[in-house]
Amino acid sequence: MRHNNCYYCGQNGFIFRSYRFEDLAIVADIKIEKKHEGWPGIPHGGLAMTTFIELIDIAKEFPAVFPYEYRFRFAGERLMCGDVVRCIVQKGDARYYFGSFGKSLQQPYCNCRYSEGHVHEYSDEVIEILKNNINASTPFIIPNMSTKLINTVTPDHDKRIFYITDYTTDRTYLISNFSGKNNLAQAIDGSVHNGVLSSLLDETMGWSTFLSVWQAGVTVELQITFYGKVYNTDNFHIIGFCDDIRGEYGKKITTAHGGVLAQRGDELAVIALAYGRWLTMPGYKELMIQYLKHYIE
Repeated sequence: MRHNNCYYCGQNGFIFRSYRFEDLAIVADIKIEKKHEGWPGIPHGGLAMTTFIELIDIAKEFPAVFPYEYRFRFAGERLMCGDVVRCIVQKGDARYYFGSFGKSLQQPYCNCRYSEGHVHEYSDEVIEILKNNINASTPFIIPNMSTKLINTVTPDHDKRIFYITDYTTDRTYLISNFSGKNNLAQAIDGSVHNGVLSSLLDETMGWSTFLSVWQAGVTVELQITFYGKVYNTDNFHIIGFCDDIRGEYGKKITTAHGGVLAQRGDELAVIALAYGRWLTMPGYKELMIQYLKHYIE
């Protein structure tokens, strides 16, 4: 099968080595290792997202039709490095899949839903905000963007991360530019893997919210709609901006929008748009500061 030598799920797969079909579901067992971590000791959200994307791709009986959408919700059990988890993906109707990822599938670490055609509609304002800030350039390097998860040889901070605060709107933006000489992990068709793009959106959008409140935390929800593909030879940009903050003191719910935009001649083509929510955690502020000091000093 085409996934036998896949970087993510082949015999030496980065996430899982094999999968199996049980009744109407596809199942994979995964041991969370050090290489999968985001914050110290816990898995990066991109681990679950990429696992879902891989299993859905294997399960689908038809080529994907744009636009299509993944909805990830992180609201269940806490996982640690060393845990063994199970990911199950089931087929709904014609172009709809859903799944769970965790030790306990009653209260899983993450749920996912995939659909085609009927996707979230983003406002023209969101798209304009994303496009209008691509060329802003105040250099600011943030952490390693989960280098291992996205399988890039070049350290991610060499991709140039830009941190911009627009004081007229109080929005905080993060932008990562990819120059057309990229070495990101690929899907079977040679395009940049959706798991890579999802992980980078999670990082970019999440950090835009953390830098807005100067408190770090964890992903609660991420919704990504894909309209096209990008390749390692493309010039493209990943941008996120914080647009809402709720709560007081230690715990806040922050929201962000983001997107993947590719340079097509003089135009910026929308490859993906995303919306997400993050929960800040009091204990993560010091971790955030340590990460930033490591890369700034």
